[in-house]
Formats: sequence, structure tokens, C-alpha cells
Amino acid sequence: MQESAAVWDRQFVLVNVIFFLIFSNISFFYLYPLALKTMGSSDTVIGIVIGIFSAVTVISRPLMGKATAKHGEGTLILFGISTIFIASLFYISARTVGLLVFATRALHGLGFSAFIAGSFSLVAKTFPPSKRAEAYGVVGTALMGASALCPPVGEMLIRRWGFTALYLAAGLAAALAFLIMLSALKAISHPGSEAKSARINYLDLIKDRSLLYVLISTLIFAHCQSTVINFVALFAKSRHAFSGVFFLEAFATAIFFLLVMARKIDRFGKKRSMRICYPVLVAGTALIPAAMGRDMSLLSAVLFGAAMGILFPAHNALAADHGTMEEKPAVMSLFTATYDTGFVTGTMVSGWVAQHTGLAYLFIVTSVVAFAGFLVVVIAPIREKQIERNLMES
Repeated sequence: MQESAAVWDRQFVLVNVIFFLIFSNISFFYLYPLALKTMGSSDTVIGIVIGIFSAVTVISRPLMGKATAKHGEGTLILFGISTIFIASLFYISARTVGLLVFATRALHGLGFSAFIAGSFSLVAKTFPPSKRAEAYGVVGTALMGASALCPPVGEMLIRRWGFTALYLAAGLAAALAFLIMLSALKAISHPGSEAKSARINYLDLIKDRSLLYVLISTLIFAHCQSTVINFVALFAKSRHAFSGVFFLEAFATAIFFLLVMARKIDRFGKKRSMRICYPVLVAGTALIPAAMGRDMSLLSAVLFGAAMGILFPAHNALAADHGTMEEKPAVMSLFTATYDTGFVTGTMVSGWVAQHTGLAYLFIVTSVVAFAGFLVVVIAPIREKQIERNLMES
């Protein structure tokens, strides 16, 4: 894609179709804890198995960032999608929690790491700071659209045909994404994405205190998001309710905010948007125990979804404000690795908390963590590029 301020051109639409399909694959596996439960796993084991996926993405992401800078975004995206497809088929044979389950989760995470490293770098390079929140808002719409639709569809597949149908649906989504990417590779690739030798020093990037605090806030946000996404299905089941309703309401709300508000974040300010929306995340998470399966369930889902709809593009755009054009693959790899680290803690740490305190108290603890994120964005010296925003307002 040529660097442009046009968000809705044909190439970027294709990119977002691929995002939708890959996150459809990932979203089907939000229900994987249910499969692990039928295998007799405890909450702690479930947290470990689910967290292996994100752990591998975190460990491999620095290497994927360097590979993106060296080989180009398109190559990494294709490698990631093909690996995701292969892993999705391996789930069919993983009937008990053992080596195959762990290896499959690791392979799945490796593919996802490559895809994210390539795709998020592509978006950061393509759009200027004045359009990044809007661009990541469109990306977020594709991601959360998949997250809204696939869990309830997955529940239907499981009830009718079992977990094998879930895995096949996830594999089909990855296969379609691969075919689209392969056919549109030349049009989608960024002019600055050709293979080249690149020197990347992650320690030098982290020395930037502004970027460091963005990463800390990202870790907190991702932890809270992961906890809700991965454990709300189990909590809903304990209340004899369907988690698909919560997913649909929350992600539909997030999509609304992404489409309506994301472009306004660039004008209003990324930090200011985050300061307003963190308290919304605190409230939405804290209400889940009292609301699930009751009349208040819509309120908790809407609050949680609204927070995601603003905090996701704001964090992405704020991270992309840092570093030079040559450093974008490294910056976005750091950012997405931090995001995935939050998904590790949101499964493994939260699984341990749930095992010792119960699922209801888990969401209360998570709301306290979200409040810590609010304190970070209020106090920390985070900077954002404002030149383009000020010009727009004038």
C-alpha cells in the first residue's frame, strides 16, 4: 500500500478482510477452555494451556520484528497465516492434555506472532500520525467483529457437531486469509517493506521513557481484556448463562465506538481518550460478577466494549507515534509483544487467582488492575505527535 491518508481504499479493505479472518480463527479458540474442561482440566491448567499461545508470541516477537525489517511485511504475514492454518488442524487430534496440546498451542502462537509483527508494522508505515487512530480503529473493527461473531457461532458448532467442527471452522478462516493474501501480496505490500538489512536495538527503544510507559499501560489493558475474554465463558457456565451473549454485546459496542469515535481520537488526543476510558473499563469489569445472567448483563458488556473500542486504537496509535520509519517494525513488535504479554498474565496469572479466590472475585481483582492503568496514563510523561492534529484543528 502507498503511504496515504485514505483509510478506506481497496488495499486497506483487503488487509482488514485478512485481519477479520485471522481473528476469526483466534476468536473460535476463545471457547477452547470449554474443550479443556471436558478433558478434566482444572482452572490453573486451563490458564497454563491457554497462556502458552501468548507466551510463545511474546518470546518470538523480537525475532519476528527483526525478520519483518529484513524480509518484509508480506513474507512474515504469509508465513504466519500458513502456520496458523496447520496448527488449527492439529487441534483435532489433541484429545487429552499432553504434549500434543502444548505443542499445538506453541505452533499456533508462533504463527500468530509472525502475522501480527508483519501486519501491524504495515499499518504503522502506511498511515501518518494524523490518521493512525482512525486506521487502527478500522483494524479494531475487523478484529472485534470477528470476536463478536465467532464465539456464538462456535457455541452453535460445538452443540451440534462437537469441538472438531470448531477447529475446522477456524482452519477454514485461516485458509481463506492465506489465499487472499497470496493473491493480493503485491498490492498490499508497502513500498518500504522490501527485504533489506536492518539493525534493531530493542534496549535503545525502551530507554525512551514515553514509549516505556505506553508499553506499561498496554500491558495492563491487555491483561484486563484477556482475563475477561478467556474466563467469562467459564463464569457464565457457572451461572447457567451463555457467554456468547456477552461477547456479542461487548464486541458490538466496541465496533460501534471504533467506527464512530476512532477518527476523533486523533483530534481529541490519544492520552486524553485513554484517561477518560480507563474508568469505564474499571466499571465494566467490576460489574461482571453481579451482572452475569441477570438484567444488568447488558450494562457490564456495554461498558467493557466501549472501553475496548477506545483504548485499543488509542494504544496502537500512541505506540506508532514513536520511532523512525525504519524503526516501526521494531516499535510495533515491542508494542504487540507487550500486548500479548498481557494476554499471558491474563490467562496464567488470572487462572491462578481464579483457582484460589473463585471466578467472581477474579473480575473484582481485574478491575483493580485496570485502575492502575488509569493512574499510569494520568501520571506518566507520555508524549504523542500533535503537529498534524493541531494543523487539522486550525
